[in-house]
Amino acid sequence: MQWRSFNKTAVICFTAGLMLTAISSCKKLTDVEPKTTVGVANMYRNVFDADAAVIGVYGKVMKLAKPYLLMNELRGDLMDITTNSDANLRQISEHTATVSNPYIDPQPFYEVIVNCNDVLANFKTMFAQSKLKEAEFNQRYSDVAAVRTWVYLQLGIHFGKIPYVTNPVVQVNDLKDSANFPMLTLPVLIDSLTSFMEKLPFTEDYPAGTTLQTTVDGYSTNKFFINKNSLLGDLYLWQGQYDKAADKFKKVMEPNGSVGSSTAFYNQYKVSNGTINPALNSISYSRAFDITSLNYDGSSWRNLFERPQVDNEFFWEWIWSLPFDKNFEPVNPFIDMFSPNGGSYLLQPSQQAMDNWNSQTQVYGFASGTATVPTVYRNNFPLDSRGTFTYKMIGGKPVIMKYLYNYLDGSTNQPINVFSKPGKWFLNRATAVHLHYSEAANRAGKMKVAYALTNYGIRYTYDTLAGLGGTRNVTDFQQTFLPWPYDFDARQGDAPSYRNPWYRNMGIRGRANLKLVPIDSVKYFDMTPVPGKPNSIKPLIDSLGYQKFIEDMIITEDALELAYEGQRWSDLLRIAIRRNDPAFIADKVYDKLRKSGLSAGAANAARAKLMSKDWFLPFKFK
Repeated sequence: MQWRSFNKTAVICFTAGLMLTAISSCKKLTDVEPKTTVGVANMYRNVFDADAAVIGVYGKVMKLAKPYLLMNELRGDLMDITTNSDANLRQISEHTATVSNPYIDPQPFYEVIVNCNDVLANFKTMFAQSKLKEAEFNQRYSDVAAVRTWVYLQLGIHFGKIPYVTNPVVQVNDLKDSANFPMLTLPVLIDSLTSFMEKLPFTEDYPAGTTLQTTVDGYSTNKFFINKNSLLGDLYLWQGQYDKAADKFKKVMEPNGSVGSSTAFYNQYKVSNGTINPALNSISYSRAFDITSLNYDGSSWRNLFERPQVDNEFFWEWIWSLPFDKNFEPVNPFIDMFSPNGGSYLLQPSQQAMDNWNSQTQVYGFASGTATVPTVYRNNFPLDSRGTFTYKMIGGKPVIMKYLYNYLDGSTNQPINVFSKPGKWFLNRATAVHLHYSEAANRAGKMKVAYALTNYGIRYTYDTLAGLGGTRNVTDFQQTFLPWPYDFDARQGDAPSYRNPWYRNMGIRGRANLKLVPIDSVKYFDMTPVPGKPNSIKPLIDSLGYQKFIEDMIITEDALELAYEGQRWSDLLRIAIRRNDPAFIADKVYDKLRKSGLSAGAANAARAKLMSKDWFLPFKFK
């Protein structure tokens, strides 16, 4: 359905449309003469029509939720099929998908692209005719342009070679003869997308007070729109421009600037200890040294996926999230995909994913360090409780829970309301940006920074003692002493009181209460003390082995933290291409299938295919 024949009232009749109902001038969108269709002249009259066009784009994007998750997770090592899955889902999991598979149809993605092309062209016309002010045009044009870039990146990652079209005259049906359009390979596509994004006139979030920034029915539009700096950071990461990638990610990680004192300043996007005692988004226990006392409700990592879109715990973590509501289309697809009650239970965590969580070790207590005694962590619990919150055994079956917390009752595991299927599409959050930043920093030679953010944070990692019997110099610890974008200061002190920007950062594994990833100091470091700094160490001159070790650590943490959030396949593919190492991805998929009760026989064939660098899906419009 194209904008030229888009019924005016339909603008507010899909999920995203509910957000427009709170805009004071929304009445203008429907206060028109009765007619069944609206021409272009009546569609793009003012900023409110432009807002409707932006929301319309996101309404189209929401229809991509199911194929997005299937292609990014089922093709990887963390998601498996169930006995309820059909042959098409099996194909995706086992890497045997054919062009007739309905789940890999590129057409819905191109419907978004064609919509974006049309909207972008009309925004240019509106600006030329002074129907949009310069700031209004820059913000809305850049937002829709970034959405189109993101969709193209997804197509390139999964199909490898695709038609790249920006002409607003071209419609979806025209694309079925792809021979008429330039077909770009993934590297060329990424270069084109990066160049386009770099030229956008506006790369920040919609400013407060903008008509598109509001809260309606418990949904904040603040998290509704794509983050352009994060997207550009990902493009640079694919290109291998690591300093540029780190620059864009650091901007996302510091949304409130480099100077401040508000609660949001210290907590938002910094993987912080939040309200400190305990952190509401962390792994914690109600009884010391008792693994059975895990805080499952209220103060827990589960909050990240259950909390409403208007509280601090949601704001401090989520960067991009789209809500599904019972009153609007499209219907939440994740209930049917994952729930055994009220759904079809088509997909489950792989045995490999469950083994990943069960292979970790938690810390259950620690004694704070002093000037003469370092911090001591006692390690004991043999699992990662993030797994406990990511999946749950229901009726003897492992169920992916991240998308079901607002649908299933926590006590009965039955639908709260079988006719209401609320939920969220989780697209980007702080820990994903921290991991991608760490990937970039590591490749840029800042391995310790990457290690710190992935483990216990800046404050712990850079807290060196002056030596036995010595005292700390508060200017010489808990900070990186590096230029932007690798500068982090986590110092905290009293008398006088001071709190530097990253003092609450606790690291991804720190928030999960996990043991530090151990480093072989002899293998990777020159332990010779630097004169005047007895506790300093530095990587060996040949640091490639250490860099690879850190990168492996990051991708392992990616599996533990971000499972089923749509990051997995792209992260695996990017590193396999970077290293020119097909085994990096082939072995992980092989392990999943080898351990699968339904696909064990397909393991060798899938590995052979991926080892030949046959990483992409067949491209054809249905």
